[in-house]
Amino acid sequence: MMNIVIPLLVVVLAAPALPCFGFPAESAVPFHSASAPSAPASQVTGAMTPGKLIEKVATLSDASQSYALYLPSSYQPDRTWPILYCFDPIARGAVPVELFRAAAEQYGWIVVGSNNSRNGPLDQSLAAVNAVWEDTHQRFAIDGRRIYTAGFSGGARVAVRVNYLCRDCIAGVIACGAGFPPDIKPASPLSFAVFGMAGTDDFNFPELKLLDGTLDRVGAAHHLAVFDGGHQWAPKEVCAAAVEWMELQAIKTQRRKKDEALVERLWQKRTAEARGFEAAGRAYDTYKAVVALVSDFRGLRDVSEFESQMVQLKAAKVIKQAPRDEQEEINLQRRKANELVALVEGRRDADNRLIAVANFRHAVEALRKQAREEEDSSRRRVARRALNEVFAQYYEGALNLRHRSQDAALMATTLEIAAEIAPDNAQVQYELACAYALNADKKKALAALKRAIEKGFKDVAALTGDRAFDSLRAEDEYKALVEKLKISP
Repeated sequence: MMNIVIPLLVVVLAAPALPCFGFPAESAVPFHSASAPSAPASQVTGAMTPGKLIEKVATLSDASQSYALYLPSSYQPDRTWPILYCFDPIARGAVPVELFRAAAEQYGWIVVGSNNSRNGPLDQSLAAVNAVWEDTHQRFAIDGRRIYTAGFSGGARVAVRVNYLCRDCIAGVIACGAGFPPDIKPASPLSFAVFGMAGTDDFNFPELKLLDGTLDRVGAAHHLAVFDGGHQWAPKEVCAAAVEWMELQAIKTQRRKKDEALVERLWQKRTAEARGFEAAGRAYDTYKAVVALVSDFRGLRDVSEFESQMVQLKAAKVIKQAPRDEQEEINLQRRKANELVALVEGRRDADNRLIAVANFRHAVEALRKQAREEEDSSRRRVARRALNEVFAQYYEGALNLRHRSQDAALMATTLEIAAEIAPDNAQVQYELACAYALNADKKKALAALKRAIEKGFKDVAALTGDRAFDSLRAEDEYKALVEKLKISP
């Protein structure tokens, strides 16, 4: 149906990594209070059937703004409901809604995902936030004390920023693949809970680890879930765990009534998980699970047994060494990424350009070889993170140039570097074709567009509607490529 995971670049090289650049401080924008009254039930039309995912709901005030929606099957407007606002870095609203759908059904949450918020100009994301906020508050019965946000990559930064736009109206943020915007620092007291999610191969794994430590120091309610994967939305089971964790936090902060059956079920689930790690001999995973148990259930259950276990484990050599190993991976990732960037910069020197190009390709291939290893290892994680980090830097840098209508030649040069890292990435080839076309290089533009289609680009509407290709419309080769794309399966 829909692609809900961005594949790891260095393994399949088929989809662009989604970098996580923060937004600058925003100017004042209108934002509607969480206490805004809901619209009458008549606003929830038959097309918004509870229990079904709706991929596009146009907002009442602006038809160009829309969102994906899931209403739990038990939804009725005679009481208020928790709501989760989701932000994807490339405006795929239905993707996070689908990932959170099962948990939303189980726990009675409304889930919406903006189809307009994306990485790029801040004003665009702020307009999307305001539009979806206003529309959902008009249509649905929302519990103003239980408003949550979630985001992946740049969308995670949007999810955090919402709380500062509405002046502490958010109960919790689910941040996947990125954390706070650079201009917003976690400070005590933090008014919202934070559930972080990071893939083991995510180039932003270091950021999420650092954020987790910072949140601990400021005394915030926080949890970090690590899953097998790269820079992508977490899988459904991790998204469900995030919702369950927010339910616990709501009970602890009295945002919802205490549900003993729910607390007991989650207690049994989490204790079984910790004991499973212990039985498997996974000491560090056991320690992290026990620490989280104590933090999450203190005041709800007797955690003294696990407090004692936590103290014992903390003194073990393997537990002391594990964070050092993680930090060494982080340091090595930075060194490898910096080395690649330095080689790129070396191309500026005309006398050394050929050597720098050759050295860059050699370094990329060496990392790619390590990244393709079948067994998980520190070396494989570092290689994958470093490659994706550098790819993201140049790919997103090029897109930012395009957003600002700046320097098509530099955009093309920047995308050429991204294409060397991910040569089979169809979207990179498409953007490269755009850059060449904007730079009046028809021959290279058509060649790159042909490669994009050969590597899997299929979006006819995007191609025919992209003004970057206006200079190519009359070209026979362009027309042939469009026709080929139209008849391709």
